[in-house]
Amino acid sequence: MLLSVLRVQALCAERTPVDRWSDSVVYKGETCETHHMTTPTSAQIRRAVSPVLIGFVGMIVVPLCIVLATTSWDAPDGADFVRMAFGIVIATTLATVAAWWLAFNRMKAGRSDRYWFWGVAGIVTLSSVGSIFSVAENLLAQLTHL
Repeated sequence: MLLSVLRVQALCAERTPVDRWSDSVVYKGETCETHHMTTPTSAQIRRAVSPVLIGFVGMIVVPLCIVLATTSWDAPDGADFVRMAFGIVIATTLATVAAWWLAFNRMKAGRSDRYWFWGVAGIVTLSSVGSIFSVAENLLAQLTHL
């Protein structure tokens, strides 16, 4: 009898009472109430930061900070023009990567608005390519006038 009570207590000890979902286990006539951990569904999982917020920060805020940090606030010379051009190239590249990350994240999540994010990523990519070509032409023109 003592052995069966120990087995039931061992069964009860295996399951941690952390959730409100409970069952009772019957082992050789002895009953023990146990609690089960429930696995959270995707609707119950709350992220600390929204992927859309991360995408917004990666497409707008961080590139804007990079451009402002590399801008020359005085009369620019050759080194300033090169620094500003590289700052814009880095900022547009980061914005493009953030846009495509967000598009793939929304695609993986299976959201119904995922095609909108793909469109935004395409527009950001085309704008970034245009900005890089414009900066290259401007840098070449500014450096030839020095």
